[in-house]
Amino acid sequence: MSNQFAKQSEGRDRVSSALDLLIILLCFVTTHRVYLGDLDFSSERLAVMLVTIASSFLVLAIGGVYRESRSQYLHEEIGRLFICWMVIIFSVSLFAFLSKVAVEVSRLWFGISIGTAFLLSAALRIVVSLMLAAAHKQGLKTSSIVVIGGGHEAQMVLTRLEANPAVGVRVAAIFDSKGVGHSVPESGHSITGNLDDVLPFVEHMRQLGQPIDEVWLALPLEQVQVMRTVIDKLNDSSVDVCIVPDMFAMQLLSGAQMRVADMAVVNVSDIRIAGTAERFKTVFDTVVASIAVTVLLPVMVAIAIAIKLESKGPVLFRQRRYGMNGQEIEVWKFRSMRVDKSEDVDKRVRQATRGDERVTRVGALLRRTSMDELPQFYNVLQGQMSIVGPRPHAVSHNEEYRHQIDGYMMRHKIKPGITGWAQVNGWRGETDTLEKMEKRVQYDLEYIRDWSAWFDIKIMLLTVVRGFSGKNVY
Repeated sequence: MSNQFAKQSEGRDRVSSALDLLIILLCFVTTHRVYLGDLDFSSERLAVMLVTIASSFLVLAIGGVYRESRSQYLHEEIGRLFICWMVIIFSVSLFAFLSKVAVEVSRLWFGISIGTAFLLSAALRIVVSLMLAAAHKQGLKTSSIVVIGGGHEAQMVLTRLEANPAVGVRVAAIFDSKGVGHSVPESGHSITGNLDDVLPFVEHMRQLGQPIDEVWLALPLEQVQVMRTVIDKLNDSSVDVCIVPDMFAMQLLSGAQMRVADMAVVNVSDIRIAGTAERFKTVFDTVVASIAVTVLLPVMVAIAIAIKLESKGPVLFRQRRYGMNGQEIEVWKFRSMRVDKSEDVDKRVRQATRGDERVTRVGALLRRTSMDELPQFYNVLQGQMSIVGPRPHAVSHNEEYRHQIDGYMMRHKIKPGITGWAQVNGWRGETDTLEKMEKRVQYDLEYIRDWSAWFDIKIMLLTVVRGFSGKNVY
């Protein structure tokens, strides 16, 4: 956004932060007054309240509730807020336990206070979002942009902006080399004019007192000469020019930059999670996997017995798959099919299909609920896999698709995961078409580029909610 709108957004973020802290304070004070009939805080309750406020200030800021809220859909913002509040509750509970003030503090008092604070904080965001959306529809508090492009990139821009009106971006016109008489695919938006009409339009709107704030170049990278031409023409205006990058441009922008012999070099294949972030992810995976194995051990023993009683063969199914950097690893699953010796002969792996006669009754239940993946927690403890990451495919499938899908092998820049961003978005199970695999790869690369600890937690929670269903799971 332009500097004006960036400053306005920063101001809104500071106000939101102050309101959240004020809500927490008021909830504790009100609950105390209603629950105990006075405002005489004991030192223990005062300590819990102050730690909650301090934890909220840090966690909500670090968790991106303020910094990134403008770029999210409302449900994503509420989801991020919920995750942060879970961390706050855990942090305060840990403090109360270690400091032994938990004995003197009512859990009901704390629960009502913290629960009410979260609900009010979420309600505040919903109300503000609805008010902003209404204001934007009336043309108030909006930034006016011009979109350059008439292809898939422009269509994506228009779709995203229409789906998220609270961001307050209004498309004033669309220009493309095709000119008048054409429209952006699947959007219904007509093209206003050709590229020569952009500067006159911008100047005309300025003279009318309705200035264009930004011009967005939504073009594929191969049209870089067109971008340069538009930028050169707009140098004579005061409008800001922004580029909406396609997938290849994203690789350029997010690639690791370094200097070699006083030359700027960009590694466009370097989308891995590196440094401190990678070490944090490893520790996080180990802790979660250790807890999961301990808690789920009785369940896994029961599953093993059920598999053994129903059909002959091993309890575990082991398969060679690609891990980090394309190295082969052995992935474990509970066996959900009858042993098929033909696959050992021709070295091919047949994906399960609807009504597949190889799937056992116990196996069908395991596959439907994703419990056949539980042994992969041991793969995580071995350092071969992660809790969250691109799902590993059979070696034969990798060799088939790597030559058909651009960027396919880039998904192996990090450890494969038990669950992933593609899976919680519905792309799990059978991939019987190239388009389905392309969608998986698209979500996998998006996950790697946008990784954060909060992203992992979000995917884990979505796995619990959505992980027991899937239209392509047989």
